Amino acid sequence: MKNVVIFGSTGSIGRATLDVIEFHSERFRVLGLAAHTQKDLLIKQIQKFGPRYVIFTSHNEKLPEIKGTVYLYKQEGLEFLATHPETDIVVMGIPGLAGLVSTLKALDTGKTIALATKEIVVCAGHLLGGKKGRILPVDSEHNAIFQIIDREKSSVSGIVLTASGGPFLNYNGDLSRVTVKQVLNHPVWKMGRRITVDSATLMNKGFELIEAFYLFGISKENISVVLHPQAIVHGFVKFSDGFVKAVLSIPDMRYSINYCLNYPERIYAGLPELDIQQMGTLTFQRVEPGMFQCFDLAMEALKLGGSYLTVLNAADEEAVRLFLEGQINFKDIPALIELAMEKHKPVSLENSDDILTLDKQVKKQVMAFFKRRYNLKIN
Repeated sequence: MKNVVIFGSTGSIGRATLDVIEFHSERFRVLGLAAHTQKDLLIKQIQKFGPRYVIFTSHNEKLPEIKGTVYLYKQEGLEFLATHPETDIVVMGIPGLAGLVSTLKALDTGKTIALATKEIVVCAGHLLGGKKGRILPVDSEHNAIFQIIDREKSSVSGIVLTASGGPFLNYNGDLSRVTVKQVLNHPVWKMGRRITVDSATLMNKGFELIEAFYLFGISKENISVVLHPQAIVHGFVKFSDGFVKAVLSIPDMRYSINYCLNYPERIYAGLPELDIQQMGTLTFQRVEPGMFQCFDLAMEALKLGGSYLTVLNAADEEAVRLFLEGQINFKDIPALIELAMEKHKPVSLENSDDILTLDKQVKKQVMAFFKRRYNLKIN
């Protein structure tokens, strides 16, 4: 039986992971849960799965005492749980960089990380190599590529990630006037708020392209993206002899989570099988320059490399926050990110502290840009 720790248990990845674990109750034990919001849901998860350790990072709320459960706190608690001797696999679903230090420490101690947090690889990909532990990618696209490359590493000539294109792929209206509700209405996936906005701007796919570079060691020039609205094909791997392999499934994160939890075995998880006769027409379209400004910015950041990747992520996170709060319009998101990248002077990022420091600096800078743009008083 594997002991599983879930960081971000009340988010979409955490909830999907617990669904898989419930189906495989004889194979997995929930050793620990960590969450930042949704107190009532977390209490239900504790009562149902009986974790030994729980971390709730909200500053304003406390959980009731539950027999058999020990509460941990703050960053020290996350690190304790990530490196606990009984922890077999860590599902990292905390958005942003809040799980960065815990991920690095878990890898240092030989843990397996089922990683769903793009930002960690985008900003710290250069720090992830040479660790005792290993990363199993949860994102459906990288999971697809991993499934192929893990079993056939030789003669890979390139990889292709797929993107649904989000809610505005064929939109002809004024994007500066779209509402938060429209942006969050993703046609295929049910995800957290930031990643859903990033899917609408295609920044999410830009992040995934950067991830692929670090996770699979493929040259930047040999990683590409195609638009695939049906989201049935999750990735292609091209080989030097002309063959191409693809991985297909119904678009549901539980497939890749189940794969990671049971790796290297393939185990039925009660999920429906893709009906090939009923899946209809599959279409693919190149992402042309200029179609999605955020994707172009991600491509530029990958080309520049180094600290530009942390700037890209931090500026996007802050801009998306401002959009979700109704303070800027949808088209302001790439404008603020571009400003941050233009003003940046490269710095060396030798460790997680360097990354987190730059992350904070960029977010403050983006706020300053925003206030000047809207003629607001700068404190």
